[in-house]
Amino acid sequence: MSPTGISNANPGPARVPRSPTAAKIWSALGVYILATLTASVALLAAQPHSGIDPAALSLVQFGPTLGALTTWLIFRKTIAAALPQAASSRLLAKNLLAVVTACALFYLLITAAALLTNTAPVGPAPVGGVPFAIFIPLQLIGAFGEETGWRGLMQPLLESRLTKFAAILTTGTTWALWHVQAFTAGPITALCFFLGVLSFATILGYLSTGTIPQRILIAATGHWLINIASCLLAGDNTLDHPQVIFTAVAAAITAAAVTTYHFHSTRDHP
Repeated sequence: MSPTGISNANPGPARVPRSPTAAKIWSALGVYILATLTASVALLAAQPHSGIDPAALSLVQFGPTLGALTTWLIFRKTIAAALPQAASSRLLAKNLLAVVTACALFYLLITAAALLTNTAPVGPAPVGGVPFAIFIPLQLIGAFGEETGWRGLMQPLLESRLTKFAAILTTGTTWALWHVQAFTAGPITALCFFLGVLSFATILGYLSTGTIPQRILIAATGHWLINIASCLLAGDNTLDHPQVIFTAVAAAITAAAVTTYHFHSTRDHP
């Protein structure tokens, strides 16, 4: 009612929801990193008591999921306002096919490198004490555990403040450094591992589009197939030489192909 007792017929323009501020986005990202690291330390401590060989399924893979859930509980409104739009079912299917094709290319490259250097691929041998047929679904579970946080939450939040390329590099660098054990295996191994992870982040990051569940589906599928291909090459010992070098070079070549595909696709269909 107005002061005169007459109702206002025109209440004024509707209030437009505001996008989350930069401070809120960066705070959410900070909480995600802190929560992921805390959960990862706890899961690493729990692994020896689980009876599960980490080569078969590493519990720390669920650290990013716990980090994402914690961040969602604290910054739910901020995250909801920054969520990317849904991709069409056609685009989702196209990107799923693209990520499977990219992983097939990666596998062919590392296998060719092994054969050309007389390095025998391990093949579908037991990994972490479990048959390869059981290892396959375990790795799928682990891939979903990681990608819920990395490409599911962290990258889309970064994309709300940065370019997609910068978001991919930031997510990929954080993802690589999170694998702290790889950086204790010598400079060549550390460098190859870092290059490989950044290349994988580029593959998964450019092909992961749409809503958070859509991104998780694409990224987890690619992450899973990459892990399977790497273990077919080297079994438990994916950081061994020269296999880690094969992986880094093949991943970089595949990332270059995916990047070219992405920009060609977005140019034709903006």
